[in-house]
Amino acid sequence: MSMAEQNLVRVGKKPIMNYVTACVTLFNSGNDEVMVRARGRTIEKAIDIVQMLKRGFLKNVVILSIDVGSENIRRIDGTRGNISIIEITLAQETGEVYEDETYEGDKGS
Repeated sequence: MSMAEQNLVRVGKKPIMNYVTACVTLFNSGNDEVMVRARGRTIEKAIDIVQMLKRGFLKNVVILSIDVGSENIRRIDGTRGNISIIEITLAQETGEVYEDETYEGDKGS
């Protein structure tokens, strides 16, 4: 497993609490940042996971970045298509000031 995948939570068909628990576990095991990645219909679930973390489990979690895009995939029937992706990078606030703090959408929530 590469270093980039050690702090990655890929959202799929499991219940939301499984992914919330995975994020909490990654933060508690010493990771400074955790990335939540989802594709297609699971994007809504990824957003719910981040909101549950911020509101109920780890109140000091901040969103460092939100990246959206699309991937070209091959479907089961052999055709090709695009699927939307989202990557939300989270960190625990330590009182330090981030120099490149451009996202201000989660202030005051």
